[in-house]
Amino acid sequence: MKEIFKWYFPPTKDKINEIWDNSILTVDTNVLLDLYRYHHNTREVLLESLNLFGGRAWISYQVAEEFFRNRSSVILSSTQAFNEAEKNLLEIKKIIEEPLRKMKSSRIIPDQIGKNLEEKFEAALDSANSELQQVRTKFPDYLKEDPLLENICNLFNSSIGQPFEIGVLPEILKEAKRRKDNKIPPGFKDSGKEGDKPYGDYIIWRQILDHIKRVQKPLIFVTSEEKEDWWEKGSGKTVGPLYDLRKEFYEETGQPFLLYKTARFLEYSTEAMGRQTNLEAVAEIRDIATQRLREAPLTRVIKQKELISDDSKSIGQLFVELLEPAFKFTCTGHFNPRLNDVPNLNVTLKNAPNGIPDNLIRSGTGTTFDFHIHFKSMEIGTYLPVGQYVFEYDAKVEIGNNNEVL
Repeated sequence: MKEIFKWYFPPTKDKINEIWDNSILTVDTNVLLDLYRYHHNTREVLLESLNLFGGRAWISYQVAEEFFRNRSSVILSSTQAFNEAEKNLLEIKKIIEEPLRKMKSSRIIPDQIGKNLEEKFEAALDSANSELQQVRTKFPDYLKEDPLLENICNLFNSSIGQPFEIGVLPEILKEAKRRKDNKIPPGFKDSGKEGDKPYGDYIIWRQILDHIKRVQKPLIFVTSEEKEDWWEKGSGKTVGPLYDLRKEFYEETGQPFLLYKTARFLEYSTEAMGRQTNLEAVAEIRDIATQRLREAPLTRVIKQKELISDDSKSIGQLFVELLEPAFKFTCTGHFNPRLNDVPNLNVTLKNAPNGIPDNLIRSGTGTTFDFHIHFKSMEIGTYLPVGQYVFEYDAKVEIGNNNEVL
């Protein structure tokens, strides 16, 4: 039985060491892009672990293309974090201004208490802003000079896969769509991406399988993915690669296969070098991976159709796609032009996928420029189905309005 299901059983420690000594190393796109998101120390220790593989590192054409396509935007978004931090400091200052004013104006509370507190807050905020600007000044401008890009190019050098031939690609995309529709891993969780992007994970997987079949070497695959279309999970813990992935890899290549999340790869490689694991680097890698999972969109607004729209009323339809089954979701629409006051809002469901359970709509707005729709299943254990939902909204400005409808 063990021989027939050889791919199912976890490798021994000796077998893992053997794989590390002889395998091909490859990574997914976000492993490379995340290097621009990490602090300097984390970036350096991870690069050191990747560089251990030298001439045994290989990258699929799809990963390389995705990396170059997204590199500039990731660099820009990383620097945007400083703008967000400055904004947060201003928001903190605004939050404390009113309570301080009230304390200082009280006849019972001595003036000096409020003044001392205000001075300490201002000093703390000034200090934080000063430290932030120092970090900002030292942060590399990778769009002007990028030694990291040089390191990545040197690591993979000429070890890069080929794209699919033009005549083959339509069949690959057809198979990718079939697998996504039938929730065959990997990549069926990427439904919210545009164009052919939902099929990127399968294309990477297919190119890896084809390469390993040619070279007949074991594989170490490092990924930043946390989603259930790569990993088998139970009771909140990751057990290992999905059963279907392990089976398909072995049946197609006959080779052993190790799948690592980036943080675990760093831990194991550091241990292999006989060094102490950099716990701060591991924690940062895990934090960024978790943050990306939290930010993955559940819905996508397809369009908003305005039927009547002026500064006192807005009537129309909001078309929303639910990307994966869920008990509830929230979506946002906009008033164009802005209304002259916060309106009364009423929302109804006009259209939904087949099999929708009993449900509840809650809508609200506290602004003159947007509104929110909260939609949930009222049947215990029954998800809202994937597909398009159409909501009709009616917003009107009235005196003494109540801007939330249950």
